[in-house]
Amino acid sequence: MVTYSQNNDYEQLKAEAERFYQEKSYSRASEIYQKASQLKLAEKETRWVNFRLADTLWRSQAASNTPDNTKFDKALEQLNILVRDIKREQDRDLVWAEVQESIADFWWQRTNSRNWGQATGYYLAALDFWAGSKDLKLARERYLKIIFSSARPTWAEPYYYYGYYGNVFSAQILENALKLSETDNEKAHAYYLLAMATRYNGDSNHRLQVPEQFEAAIKFGKGSDWYDDALYYYAEWLQNYGKVVFSEEGQPQYQIDYADALKLYRQLISDYKKGETRYFDQAQQKINEITRAYVQVGVSNFFLPDSEVQFSLSYRNVNQIDLTLYKVDLNEHVRFTDPNVGNSAWLQQVKLEGCEKVKTWTKTVENKGDYKPVSENLILDQKLAVGAYVIEGKSGDNTSKELILITNTALLVKTSGKQVLTYFNNVIDGAPVAGATIKLWYRYYNGTIGSYVWQQLNLQSNQDGIAVFSLPNSTSNQDIFISATSNGYQAFSLGYNYSNSYNNQPWRIYAFTDRPAYRPKEEAKWKFIARRYNGSVYSTPANETVEFEVTDPKGAKVKEGKTKLNTFGSAWDSLALTETMTLGEYRIQFWDEGKHHGIGDAVLFRIEEYKLPEFKVSVKTPEEDGKKKAFRVGEKVEVNVQADYYFGGAVANATVQVLVYQNPFYHYYRQPRDYSWYYEDFDSRYNYNYGNGQIIKQETLKTDQEGKAKLVFETPNYGAQDYEYRIEARVTDSSRREIIGSEKIRVTNQRYYVYLNPERYLCRPEDNLKIKVKTIDANDQAVSVEGNVKLVRDYWYDIWLDPSDKEVKGEELEKVRRQFPQFPPPTEPGKKAWRLKFRGYEHEDILTDKITTGKDGEAEFNAKPPKVGYYRLEWASKDKGRAPITTQTTFWALNNQTTELGYRSNTVQIVLDKDTVKVGQKASVMITVPSNDRYVLFSTEADDLYSYQLLHLTGTVQLVEIPIEQKHVPNIFLQALMVWDRQVYTDQKQIIVPPTQNFLTVDVKAD
Repeated sequence: MVTYSQNNDYEQLKAEAERFYQEKSYSRASEIYQKASQLKLAEKETRWVNFRLADTLWRSQAASNTPDNTKFDKALEQLNILVRDIKREQDRDLVWAEVQESIADFWWQRTNSRNWGQATGYYLAALDFWAGSKDLKLARERYLKIIFSSARPTWAEPYYYYGYYGNVFSAQILENALKLSETDNEKAHAYYLLAMATRYNGDSNHRLQVPEQFEAAIKFGKGSDWYDDALYYYAEWLQNYGKVVFSEEGQPQYQIDYADALKLYRQLISDYKKGETRYFDQAQQKINEITRAYVQVGVSNFFLPDSEVQFSLSYRNVNQIDLTLYKVDLNEHVRFTDPNVGNSAWLQQVKLEGCEKVKTWTKTVENKGDYKPVSENLILDQKLAVGAYVIEGKSGDNTSKELILITNTALLVKTSGKQVLTYFNNVIDGAPVAGATIKLWYRYYNGTIGSYVWQQLNLQSNQDGIAVFSLPNSTSNQDIFISATSNGYQAFSLGYNYSNSYNNQPWRIYAFTDRPAYRPKEEAKWKFIARRYNGSVYSTPANETVEFEVTDPKGAKVKEGKTKLNTFGSAWDSLALTETMTLGEYRIQFWDEGKHHGIGDAVLFRIEEYKLPEFKVSVKTPEEDGKKKAFRVGEKVEVNVQADYYFGGAVANATVQVLVYQNPFYHYYRQPRDYSWYYEDFDSRYNYNYGNGQIIKQETLKTDQEGKAKLVFETPNYGAQDYEYRIEARVTDSSRREIIGSEKIRVTNQRYYVYLNPERYLCRPEDNLKIKVKTIDANDQAVSVEGNVKLVRDYWYDIWLDPSDKEVKGEELEKVRRQFPQFPPPTEPGKKAWRLKFRGYEHEDILTDKITTGKDGEAEFNAKPPKVGYYRLEWASKDKGRAPITTQTTFWALNNQTTELGYRSNTVQIVLDKDTVKVGQKASVMITVPSNDRYVLFSTEADDLYSYQLLHLTGTVQLVEIPIEQKHVPNIFLQALMVWDRQVYTDQKQIIVPPTQNFLTVDVKAD
């Protein structure tokens, strides 16, 4: 029985604690509620105290901005326990509603969370409770508090506005808030939130009300806390969307109103002084933006000779524009003299004084005083000769320039640190332009004088249209600008050249400690081994000085120093760990001497106050035939959670909080390789990381007498998407110790996957090409499957109709193509044009067979292509109750003389024989283009641009063989560039080159 004295003590403690709580002194409030928890209280008061303890636990921890989640997890668990067993609506009470709000704040109001998606459901539950409460005064207060406080969270940045993170309540809830508002400030706030929510999230009919809602918020004047917010965002609405006007048909349309927007911005800076509102500078900027005069000349593309020249003219707040057209030479007139100006401002470096004036004219425009920007497209009223021109528009102090280029040439550029390769060619057929003058400007950092410097180089393009510049100052990254001219035809390119001078010898550092985790008051001993790598060979940086810095989990520095590497490239140090040091993960960062370059970092160790767990938690899924079950979409997934003490026996009657995270799943099979560990870095590109994923189920369970708890959840029964679920079970026993167990489950549309892997992708006719078959389920477990395979030869086939409607195909069509390289032939006067009747692949079945994979899920098929061509191997097999499982692989049969395969791609394409080639071997590469008579710039790169060649493909394919050398370790990059009909096409591939060092394998056997 609770005595009167205890009740009195509790009421005093509660009043004092709530006072601290309102002051946001959560730690102090928690201390007082801890005292209250020692009293003998009624159930209602006990629940309130337990709630406040959990609530203040996470709020006080959030104020410390610590990355340690231990207290957060504990608080969330305690809050969930308080509402776990309340299933019926009539059992919900004030504590239940407060818990819902606290959990919502937990997800939304914490700086390190900001998760509106997680918070929304809890906020809505609390709002629903207060909407049905009989305590009208308290309900009104709590309802508005939830809406208003969540609208501007504690962590709101200066640029934050309502809805910035999608944190918007429905219009119905905000209208409820408006009805409940009593003071002018509350009404202004509600109107403002309603307008902000409606402007982006409402439908077209609701958005018609946005001006009315903003104006209702503004009418309360400066006495409202939301007056400046409403003024600014209403002005922004008028500037971007405007007011609604109705068409003759009565349809509403938005009309931007710059004049009224300007009035509101001016009202804002009139009613407030600088520093009184966060919008002052923004409003001033908007005023300048609306009222300033500007002129902008635009040219969207380059023009072929004899083309009609178009340009655009955009202007605002002007009455007339003076236009001048100058003829320029890019090689002569583009001059970089200011080291502080980058290549993006190249056009501003053209000095028009002294350039030939081709045309001068004035355009009078109407200025209605409505501040509206105007844009129009204009056509130059005269044909321009081949060359480069600058068109300049002026109005008062406003000037704009743009380039008009009349040419049929293009300039392609490749950079590689020490070299810049340029390829000058015709944009119509890609043919090289020889003997052109190429000028390169490049800006680099000169360490001697401590500033940037521009330099220029000049070369002539060779017979392949290529010029290769060697950069003498390649120790820093550079801006580049390149122009080319030949017989009046000009082109240019700009970009960036990344220096490899430092990265030619990158560091490799392996840092480690004597154990991964330490307790406070221990000594962490660590060591590191350093190597340099030049792209193919490792070296030992003996006796070099390395600087380091160790940081704690909060990023604070706990130790820094320098250490000299010994003869073997190693060094070591230690760190005394005190009781006051932060628990968690400690990192180390390394630099070269002087800290010019970071050379590595790593997680070094953890500090933990470790307590041996007394029980273990496992999450188990069903098995079939001794294998982990692979679930199908639409099926129910059953999960068993098992908790057992290490000393024996089940953890009975323990609380189990289960979270189910859902992520998309894409199955990928990595074919086994020799030295598979070497390829981990390259294969990491397939390791997609989707984070924790979406929580699709959260449930609190109890373990039975055997320590078991069962969870069942549904999976989607629609779409072709496969899923991976991570089930996390957090078990808390009677001692309040939490242990976590987790398991991943894959749920897929098909029962298994089939992969076809040719040993090569290029072979000769009549070769025996081995194609490996692998069948595995979603859990990468082997499946024995029978399937049908079919080998098919595909060949490209065109049928055209000539002007007399005669079909032209096959050899006859090839004769016409040879006669007219620019196919189809030009149309003669009075006759029909050539017309395409059919284009696509024809198929020739070579053979069919049945294959059954073994218990290891493997089989092999020998494909023997009878002649040159493009081949597909198709697989089809049954899947219980579902559509057949199909897959295919492709390969090509050709020889060194092959120029046509009957294969077409829409662009230039590189096809590799295989993606791994050892030093001393040759890499076979096939280049394909959409049609014959194409030029392709083909380059081979490793750390630098090692080689290039211009290929002239008379047909649609060409085989290239590349000797693989030691300098190509660990990989080589191939790139193909092609220009055709004013378009640039490109493709690139990577070949992995394993190191040539011998590896020693040692078998260790126990006696």
